[in-house]
Amino acid sequence: MAGIDAGFGRSLRLIHYDFQTDNVFWQEKSGQPSVIDFDDSMYHWFAMDIAAALTDQLEDESPESEAQLQAFVRGYRSVRPLDEAVVQVFPRFRRFAELYSFARLLASLENSELEEAPEWLDGLKAELQQYCDEMRQSFAKPW
Repeated sequence: MAGIDAGFGRSLRLIHYDFQTDNVFWQEKSGQPSVIDFDDSMYHWFAMDIAAALTDQLEDESPESEAQLQAFVRGYRSVRPLDEAVVQVFPRFRRFAELYSFARLLASLENSELEEAPEWLDGLKAELQQYCDEMRQSFAKPW
């Protein structure tokens, strides 16, 4: 487990947690990225940020997604070390993200009965409840 520090480290760090294409912008003048939307930041291993950025590739088991995942890992490793043991744990990070999303959805639905709610709220709550039910079913399957 000596190489595991190249992704887990000995302690948790503050991470962005929402590295998606709409939250990262390339600054031409400086040649550096800029990041926005820090409302989901949390303390976690930094490899969670990598797994979060690769959500689509980790959820899709197609050869194309696997090739994209491997290309990302190669590019990342060209700049920073990333142990293979960390890459192998990416699915567990995705599982955490799914459970975390599930808990947040349940919390948002709790006490959501409003006396003067807008008409669209009932439809949204039904949609979110259906999504929660689908997530529950996926958690029952072995992974």
